[in-house]
Amino acid sequence: MRPRSSYKAPPSLGLIYSAVLQSVAEHGPRKMNLALAARLADTDRQLLYRNWPDRNALVRESVESELQRVLFIASDLCSEQEGLCRVAEKIVRAARMLREHPVTRATARTDPDLLRGALLGGDTQMHGWARYWLVGLFPRPSAWTPQHLRLLPDILLGVAAPFALTPPEEPHTDSERSQLDTRLRITLHLCLGIAPDCPCAPTPPPP
Repeated sequence: MRPRSSYKAPPSLGLIYSAVLQSVAEHGPRKMNLALAARLADTDRQLLYRNWPDRNALVRESVESELQRVLFIASDLCSEQEGLCRVAEKIVRAARMLREHPVTRATARTDPDLLRGALLGGDTQMHGWARYWLVGLFPRPSAWTPQHLRLLPDILLGVAAPFALTPPEEPHTDSERSQLDTRLRITLHLCLGIAPDCPCAPTPPPP
């Protein structure tokens, strides 16, 4: 009878990312606890050290992967809206998901400029993913010229970023969430040239 093997398979990349994000949500990105992340992933720190050059690289890769996941979910929107109204609604949904994400909350509390620089910096991976996602939202065939499509994603990203990266005070209400969504929706409609009286962009409730 062969002895039982003591080999333990390494955790999946998704599990490692999830553990890192949980640690970031507790301690912030610059103080992410690698020992905690390893324990949550049911592995040891040495595996993490062997596969990533440093802690910051692991945090950055985990957050980039999470951004792709959030944007993918935001794209899968069941709505009767069509055309540019649907584009605006997907951006509103993505901004809300990011705003209420535990990692965004922790980063806004401990290092508020970090995510903003990563998302709006022209040479970052997060900026590239967000911009690529925005371009892909526009229906085909599109009325936008190639020049429009070069400029518009950065305009929309600049408009949506404050709504995405500034978490509301806790506890927040559904009414506060609705007000933020409505203000962003109206601004996006103006950027996209949608009629101001479009029913998708009602007048925001009074503060």
